[in-house]
Amino acid sequence: MKVLHKVALYTLSMMMFFIIIGFFCMDIPFEIGGEFIGFSQLWDGCKFGVLIIIITLIIEGLVYLFLIISWKSNHPELSVEIVEIENQNYNTLTFIASYFIPLVSFNYLKLNHWIVLLFLLIIIGFIFCKSDGYYNNPTLALFGFRLYKTTIKTQKIEKNNSEESLIVISHKKLSKGDKTQYVMLPDGVGVVL
Repeated sequence: MKVLHKVALYTLSMMMFFIIIGFFCMDIPFEIGGEFIGFSQLWDGCKFGVLIIIITLIIEGLVYLFLIISWKSNHPELSVEIVEIENQNYNTLTFIASYFIPLVSFNYLKLNHWIVLLFLLIIIGFIFCKSDGYYNNPTLALFGFRLYKTTIKTQKIEKNNSEESLIVISHKKLSKGDKTQYVMLPDGVGVVL
């Protein structure tokens, strides 16, 4: 299940990229002062791009539902208190600059570019799933999630307090002193819903 969550997060992270590809694949003739070519001809030039966008939205919606249902079905850890917190949302810009921008320069109307794109996506996906930075997912921000680096304090059975570091993906805004519960993901990452 741990690998499945990473693959799902990677798939979700590629949503905006495939929507952009859908727009790149649309052949919309635009001329200032020109005549309208008609809806039929316009649809012929756009149907491949629209199909990519629709398929992307359906797949990403299903992946998002899978993640939410999966996270909510896990039993949360004991209640913890946030001792220190640091916003990490800026890391998503690094992800976008590293992966999306170079891929935009492809010509998506040529088959060999699609083959290279598929190869690159597999390699990027493998790196994404093998790294411990899989939680740096820019698409989660579109769904209202925030990324935090926290130090949490837990109350153990022996009445000893212990502190540990935890990366948190949260649907709500967190601050120092908040008490919350989280679901544990791989590599020291927790999800607060």
